[in-house]
Parts: sequence; C-alpha cells; structure tokens
Amino acid sequence: MKMALVKIPSADKISFLKDGIRMKFNRNWFYFAPALAYGGLIFFLSSKSLKLKFGLCFWDKGAHWLEFTVLGFLLALGFFKNFQEHLFLRIYLTFMTGALIGLTDELHQRFVPGRQCDWRDWLADLTGITAGLIIYWLIQVKSERKGLRTP
Repeated sequence: MKMALVKIPSADKISFLKDGIRMKFNRNWFYFAPALAYGGLIFFLSSKSLKLKFGLCFWDKGAHWLEFTVLGFLLALGFFKNFQEHLFLRIYLTFMTGALIGLTDELHQRFVPGRQCDWRDWLADLTGITAGLIIYWLIQVKSERKGLRTP
C-alpha cells in the first residue's frame, strides 16, 4: 500500500492518497494535542503514590479541581476549534470527555497502591472541567467582541 502526501488548495487540510481514496485530515484536530499530552500527564501522575501537602493540611480536592480546570480549558480549545458552528455540541463534548477522563482516572487509581477511588475526587474533577470550559468560553466571547482570534 502506497501512501503519499498530496497538496490540496485549502491550507487547512492535509490529504492522503491511499489506494486511490483521498482521506482528508483537518489541521484543527491538532488543537487536541495539548489536551492529549496533559491527559497523559494526569494518568502518569495518578499511577504514582503522591501526596501533595500545602502547609499542614492535605488539599486533595483542590488539586483535583485545579488539574481538571486546566484539562477542561484544553479540551474546550480542541472542541471549540473543531465544532465552530455547534455551541451545544462543543460544550457537551468538552464536559463529557472530561467527565470520562476523570472517571477513568479515578478507576485507575483504585489499582494503584497507596491511592484510592473516591467519588468526591470525581466531583472535584467535574467542577474543574466546568470551570475550565467556562474560562475558555469567556475568553472566546471577549475576544470575539474585540474581533480577535481565540486562543
């Protein structure tokens, strides 16, 4: 099977020719790369027996909230760039993807020595995803009003 890169007039798409069938790949999908990398980092860190200490108290829920706020922002970046005409779909896919990542992260921690699966951690993950999504959306609305491109 031969695969060759073929240029097409649109600068936003890459086209591959495979067995005479043209397959298009939209470059906007590269906006998911930061979310994929960050999600990998989350799973890597959750496979370790880490204890984050802030002063005298252990702030587990805050750490979950913060890490998933960043993930929510990065997921929103990918979905908002790829589904520009469907606001509900962008919001739904961002939230549900983040919720699924948070759930699998919690289930993964169940099998890691020294870690536990906790529904309250998942709730903190969901609120973080929501916060990241809202932050991205507010930045987008503000930049659209100014006539700028969104991040």
